[in-house]
Amino acid sequence: MRALPLHVRTCYQVGMRFFPLLGSYRSFEELARRAPEGSTWSRALVARASPFLIAAPHGGGIEPGTTELAQAVAGDDFALYSLLGTRPRGNLRLHLPSHRFDDPAFIDAAGRARVVVALHGCEGSESIASVGGLHIELGERILSALQAAGFDAAPDATDHSGKDPRNLCNQGRDGRGVQLELSRALRRSMFQGLTVLERHRTREPFARFVDALRGVLLIAARELEQEGDLAAHEREP
Repeated sequence: MRALPLHVRTCYQVGMRFFPLLGSYRSFEELARRAPEGSTWSRALVARASPFLIAAPHGGGIEPGTTELAQAVAGDDFALYSLLGTRPRGNLRLHLPSHRFDDPAFIDAAGRARVVVALHGCEGSESIASVGGLHIELGERILSALQAAGFDAAPDATDHSGKDPRNLCNQGRDGRGVQLELSRALRRSMFQGLTVLERHRTREPFARFVDALRGVLLIAARELEQEGDLAAHEREP
């Protein structure tokens, strides 16, 4: 199929994946000033004493399915942040660049967590999960768990792999996090469809994905807690 001219495209292609073009806003401050919260977007915030913040920064109708996945992965154990596009259509214009994601609520939540795990959506007709970010060890564990659960998952080798230190996934206290890019086909397989109402009904791959990711994070959280207990013990006189 012939590619649309750049000025009317909403995405651009890197290999088999498609990424959103920059939205209409260059910063969160500009978004909040020009389109106040509650008009075309909202936020989901849950603060928890947890080493992990599960983030869906382009949620709602921007990258459909990522908010629902983030909420399920966070469950009752991890902190949650999501910015949701709520426009009837055209939510991609609310897309804020991941390396300039300056929502003060997100910055505060990330600063309370050691590691941010960010869920993103990209276009693509193949069901693929791409794993990136600067936390290589945790990323490899997540990659292995997703593969073991039957998902087509691979390291993210694009220029949008979350390796930029400014990327929102690397804003936790440890300075390194994990970015998951989920193709539209993969997200579509998890729901009845990707409209607002269709996303209320999940399919089997949704639970399988959530269980695989939560399994890794619950173990990692216990390891970090034990690491903290040991450090505190060593500091005792």
